[in-house]
Amino acid sequence: MASDIWNPDAIKEIVGGWADDDEKDFFKNEKGREFTVGYAERSWPDALEYGFLSANFGGSGKSIYNVQVGDTVYCHIAGYGFVGIGECTSTAVPMKNFKVMVDGASTPVADAPWKSEESKEKLDPNKEVFIEVAWKKYVTDINDGYWEKGMTTVPLVVYMLNDKTTHQKVRDHFGYADSAD
Repeated sequence: MASDIWNPDAIKEIVGGWADDDEKDFFKNEKGREFTVGYAERSWPDALEYGFLSANFGGSGKSIYNVQVGDTVYCHIAGYGFVGIGECTSTAVPMKNFKVMVDGASTPVADAPWKSEESKEKLDPNKEVFIEVAWKKYVTDINDGYWEKGMTTVPLVVYMLNDKTTHQKVRDHFGYADSAD
């Protein structure tokens, strides 16, 4: 019943229609959400260099598609802690479609020179999915990651926390404040 009442196609017809680009604006993420992204067994220096996070599409990795432009991401590396806070600037795309800037030229991430070529070679280009991230606060060495007793993580690739205490501690530690504060 609710799907009949809130059917977007029916609403579009009732109001006389709108352009597809206008529809994207209707559903635009006005207040970004906060996600923790587990970034295991991937190159943190390259994520910083090129402004991205990625996940394997299998298992819980597909949840990276939930992160939208404007969302805040808290990057966590198991065993090291939180290593960065950033804002998602492009939604998830397969590795073959993700481009980064190399010497001023837009280059497929798979063709870009990585600080850890070994890490790049371990990625399955048919299963790896990337989001673009504008890093706001971060550590360059994962050994400087932040963790303290009482913080919460979940064994998933991308997730939202009901309890905002962990994210607040990370924000405080990194001295991060955005316009939502």
